[in-house]
Amino acid sequence: MTRITIIFLLLTIIGCATVECEQEEKPTKKAPHKYGGWYCPDNLNGFPPVDIYDWKNVAVVSGRLPTKEETQNGISLMYIDIEEYPTAKALDIELPKLATYYNEYTNKNQYVIIIQTIDIDGDSIVGFRYLNGGNGSARFNEVEFLSAKEIESVPSSNFVSHSIKINATQDEIWRVLTEAEYLKMLQPTFIGNVFSVIGWREQSNINYYYPLSGVLTSAFADKLFGSYYVQNDYLIDGNPYVEKFLLLENKEENYTKLKIVCGPFQNDFETQQKILQNWAKKVKELSQK
Repeated sequence: MTRITIIFLLLTIIGCATVECEQEEKPTKKAPHKYGGWYCPDNLNGFPPVDIYDWKNVAVVSGRLPTKEETQNGISLMYIDIEEYPTAKALDIELPKLATYYNEYTNKNQYVIIIQTIDIDGDSIVGFRYLNGGNGSARFNEVEFLSAKEIESVPSSNFVSHSIKINATQDEIWRVLTEAEYLKMLQPTFIGNVFSVIGWREQSNINYYYPLSGVLTSAFADKLFGSYYVQNDYLIDGNPYVEKFLLLENKEENYTKLKIVCGPFQNDFETQQKILQNWAKKVKELSQK
């Protein structure tokens, strides 16, 4: 398997494929805050992707600190123990807010939905969900809130979000996703994406190809905290594009879920949705053999 080595340190930071993400495992380039809500781009269960036209409709807690339950069910992110931080409070900001955040692990600015703002002993912290799924947090001054005019200029687009149950282990599926011997069997499902491009697989970490993905800024494909995960980040004319593939194995019931998030797509959304769904079906067929 060919692995891209432009890696954004996910090897020690991702393990958040469930709603909870209780501890930080990552080295950081800038001094982190200490109040939770870590970088979990793979938390597609807790915070699924949000299409740009729908960002205002995400559930939030405004005007108060969230309960512990609300930080575990996809409504909010950071739980603050008021016995430990008695002066902690929510900032007086209407939520949700659309903003941009420079992600040092993907090496690009990304759109985020601010779902929580808090003040703790003079520290102002925001919790957010990525438009492409997953969650993170930062200091207040690390995000840039978008004006109404800037929001209007964000391209209208949709994410392909797809989940398929496969009666195979994640190791069996991973081989199909990444080993070159399966490429010829998978390629017909996305032949419309290949055109005459030669040698693209030598530069990729997965047996899937989207020719309009743009310039690669970071890539990762490996097993982390028990689950295989792929995340490839690109810029298309300055706009972010991402591919996420997550394997969640249920050993008790002997199946694995393949979760896919790709996009955002504009005029070719329906085409790419069909391609990815057909590709996932073929991955299932080959994995179950």
